[in-house]
Amino acid sequence: MGILKDVSSIITNKLTMLSLRNINNPNKKYPVADGSFIQADMVEKWNDSKWQSEFNYLKEVNMHYVIMGTSITENDLTKTIYPTKIPGGQMEYPGVDVVDMCLRNAEKTGMKIFLGINFNKAWWEKGPRDPKWLYDQMERANMIADELYTKYHVEYPNAFHGWYWVYEVDNLNFKTKDDFFVLAKAIDINLKHLKEKNHRLPLMLSPFMNSIYGTAEEYAKNWAYLFQHTDLEKGDIFCPQDSVGGGGLKIDEVDHWFAELRKAVDTKPGLLFWANTETFNHLNWSSAPLNRFIRQMEIEKPYVDNIITFAYCHYYSPNNIDKGFHETYLKYVKSGRLENRKPTLPKKVTVKEVGKNEFLISWDPARDNIGIYGYEVYRNKKLIFTTNVDRIFKGKEAKKEELAMSYIDKILLEDKLKELNYEVRAMDFVGNISKPKKGNTNFISNFSKTFQK
Repeated sequence: MGILKDVSSIITNKLTMLSLRNINNPNKKYPVADGSFIQADMVEKWNDSKWQSEFNYLKEVNMHYVIMGTSITENDLTKTIYPTKIPGGQMEYPGVDVVDMCLRNAEKTGMKIFLGINFNKAWWEKGPRDPKWLYDQMERANMIADELYTKYHVEYPNAFHGWYWVYEVDNLNFKTKDDFFVLAKAIDINLKHLKEKNHRLPLMLSPFMNSIYGTAEEYAKNWAYLFQHTDLEKGDIFCPQDSVGGGGLKIDEVDHWFAELRKAVDTKPGLLFWANTETFNHLNWSSAPLNRFIRQMEIEKPYVDNIITFAYCHYYSPNNIDKGFHETYLKYVKSGRLENRKPTLPKKVTVKEVGKNEFLISWDPARDNIGIYGYEVYRNKKLIFTTNVDRIFKGKEAKKEELAMSYIDKILLEDKLKELNYEVRAMDFVGNISKPKKGNTNFISNFSKTFQK
């Protein structure tokens, strides 16, 4: 009877998980994202109209969730994006209550918000190596959580949906069972406090990984240990970054890592497994073409209960970049297909010598049915330059740059080139690439003679 009971329990748990997956993924044919992170320094000057336009863009592509941090601690000072009374607290943007504005407009538009509890900048130096420091940060986070819940949950009960545990765990700083013992104890300081205060809402964790520093099996085993040693419960969310945009995983590694992490999540009944699909390219912090983003979701969909992004709001929203991304993705959401029409060839490409071993490649615009995302310049079939439509907001010190239509190539003598052949290709928002347009051949002939011994 004991064995049959155990088997029955396992089957019930599996069916529960399948049911949860079906609820969160009503579209079984192709993956779509259900939410996005948004960062306060992008939105601190937004008004109600801007917030509502952002939420409406997200709703238009079937998203329901937004995740936003609320405070950052450095040394003994905690800067918040809402009015605070905690010891050592100070508003980041005096007179601007970003949390209230976000929640107020989310309540009006039907969006659900996860609020980050707190983050200390010393995390990357200390992590699990200083448990007392980490536990102290959890106590500080408890004060912030109490303040947030008391100020906003009664007023915005539908929008204030959950908590985001801001600290990002990785498999370089957290490698052993001892590391995860410290981590489990830290998380439980928050979970137990929230439950005691009756402030308990779904909690989301979003770690990342790098295949250089360990295996998927090792990482999954450590997370399974943590799940068994914390008060995480039904409805809480384990939402790893897929680490493709950040460079931790190659796209062909994602399947194996998510398969192993799914096994770890299944050891904790009721714990949800979401993917945090990255929409950027860390090499230049540009927006990933949509075909890469969709491919990531296609790989992750069989393993997860839901998908969110880091970050549609920053890399695809019309409030921060050319509307071509949103319009193209919206067509995919409605049809399950990405359009595959290639841009036209760039118009006239010219190459001009502008200095000693320096050559200016310039081109006229290409055309596309939705729009051009960028251009690639090749020298002798090797990619040497990429330019993309820029984002409006890239950080406090960054400025929006125009799409380049020229590039100066500086040839090094050690390259030992005997000839030059330049090509320019146009790319749309999907990632469809035009055929190459070559530079003028007269220049190539003249330059070949220059480099021949």
